[in-house]
Amino acid sequence: MTRRASSESTHDENLAASWQELLDRAVRLDWECRDGEALAAAEAAYEAALEAGDVAGALRASHRLALIHFNKEALAEGLKVCLRAETWLRYCQDQAAIISLQSVHGGILVALGDLETGFALLIDCQKRTKTCTDPLANWRAWTAYAVALFDSNDFDRAAEAAAESLSYAETSGLAKGSVLIARSIASRMAARALGEHRLARRDIDDVLLARTEEQLHSILTEAQAENLSYEIAECHCYLGLLAWTRGEDAVAAARYVAAIAASRVARDDVLLAETSYWYAYLLAGQGAFGEAVSLLAAIEVMEQVLAVPRMKLRHFDMRFRIAEMAGDWKAAFDYHRIYHGLVVEDCRRLASARAYTMKLALDLETMRRKEDSARLERERLLEENLRLASEQREAVLASRTDPLTGLGNRRELQLRCRDWLESGVTHAALLLVDIDHFKRINDIFSHSIGDVVLCHVAGLLGDAGQNGRLAIRMGGEEFLLLLPGTAAENAFADAERLRLLVQNHEWSQVAPKLEVTCSIGLADWSMADSLEVALQVADANLYVAKNSGRNRCVSTVA
Repeated sequence: MTRRASSESTHDENLAASWQELLDRAVRLDWECRDGEALAAAEAAYEAALEAGDVAGALRASHRLALIHFNKEALAEGLKVCLRAETWLRYCQDQAAIISLQSVHGGILVALGDLETGFALLIDCQKRTKTCTDPLANWRAWTAYAVALFDSNDFDRAAEAAAESLSYAETSGLAKGSVLIARSIASRMAARALGEHRLARRDIDDVLLARTEEQLHSILTEAQAENLSYEIAECHCYLGLLAWTRGEDAVAAARYVAAIAASRVARDDVLLAETSYWYAYLLAGQGAFGEAVSLLAAIEVMEQVLAVPRMKLRHFDMRFRIAEMAGDWKAAFDYHRIYHGLVVEDCRRLASARAYTMKLALDLETMRRKEDSARLERERLLEENLRLASEQREAVLASRTDPLTGLGNRRELQLRCRDWLESGVTHAALLLVDIDHFKRINDIFSHSIGDVVLCHVAGLLGDAGQNGRLAIRMGGEEFLLLLPGTAAENAFADAERLRLLVQNHEWSQVAPKLEVTCSIGLADWSMADSLEVALQVADANLYVAKNSGRNRCVSTVA
């Protein structure tokens, strides 16, 4: 997360096209400082990602939304975006998306004054970089940490962290644009740290100063080659600060004038104000208080800049410093009183923002609990519906199935015949099967053995009833096999195969000396006629088979 790092997300890869275009558009609009349109495009990208079920995309879009709010100093709104997106963190396996969101989240918390929670998030992001393979997300984590140190006025550590971030950017294969931004951030923070040392009359690290100056000259050359007005202005500003730190006021003044001109071209009032503050301090140090005050007065008409709390604080702090340098104690006192009031107001603002965010967090936690409760209720209802559906299926199956043999019953016979009629079947062969001497089997071997025999015969019938045929238990030891689209004379061979299957079955495995045979009566059934009539014919043929010695098939009444 950086103040001017909005262009780097154009290098994000593997985003779903349905929302990538929206997110890229938000980035372009952000770079053009069209904040309202950028926010609308980023919000649309967030909604599109959720609609597509892409949680990682929702987090990336949220990162952009929060970053835009952060750059506008709308910290509470940015935090609201982060807290909303936290809902999706537990569903996301994309470490890069998680790092992107948490880096801006941590930075906003630090800017709000919640250093403990903010830095905890940023340190967690740095830990995640050890297993994340996305160099852009990892660079965001290191850069966000440096910016957070800068925002907490720890300028020396911010410069060190930015240098580490730059080293990572240069060695991890980031795109040229991202490396340029990393170099710019590192140089800016190093220059500011050196400038703060000069203000506090502390020792200056000449090696760091020379290295930073060389880096800024290199960036300026690239920026001028590509006509990057913001980067040109920033380089001139911080080269001026380094010159002032070294005591070269004339060089510094020339750099500040160039930076102010480039800032106007870039239409960046914040950088214009930042440069003017340093230039005004230089002029005041030379005794040119009128020119210094004129510069500060020009900033006061920039309402948009002074609407940003941190810039307003910086403005009246600089007003106080310069009035003090000029010996205008009344003005110094008045400006210091305004500055003090702004500090108190800012503390109240931050406290209010923290309270607001705590309320948001509480509301979100309540929503999560309600969501979890609703989810559990949905799961319970789903489980209940599945149970009822299973019971219904079992009930339907039981109403159509013989419980002992598993074959269909008379209800199944009626339903299947109706289906055949609807599908255009016009006739079928009926094989009415009866186990021979079944009562004797029960009497000699027991009823339990008789049940086993019924099940075995049903299994043989079930095998024969494949390929669209239907096997039914009619009751007792009587079964029915229907062959749709087949005439009785053509079904005789099927009946014989079935009879022999029963006769040759390994019945001795059921009970020693057990032998089972069956008799079969065949009939034709024209489905335009009653099934009962055809069944009577089959039954008459079965009667003939029984009276003729059993264990035989009969297709015509004798």
